[in-house]
Amino acid sequence: MSTETSSTDAEGRIRLPEAFANSTVVIDLVNENELRIRKAHAPRDDENCFTEETPIVLSERDRLRFLGALDQGPTPNGALRRLMAGEVKPNG
Repeated sequence: MSTETSSTDAEGRIRLPEAFANSTVVIDLVNENELRIRKAHAPRDDENCFTEETPIVLSERDRLRFLGALDQGPTPNGALRRLMAGEVKPNG
């Protein structure tokens, strides 16, 4: 890794090496005197960007347990029963 020293212009801009041309970069602010600039991995359009977009694959045992929980949810507690009966006004 080579170190290069340069000055910023009046708007705080610097010129990066040609290897960064037409690249997306990530700027990490380490502290008030140091920052790191690195190339970002830009995912292709067909790649999943967020972990929420990646499907979760359940084992057969976990799938049956999940479906059973949907069929037979927990019994409502007293506060929920009173709310559903209209005895209590909902907050908010």
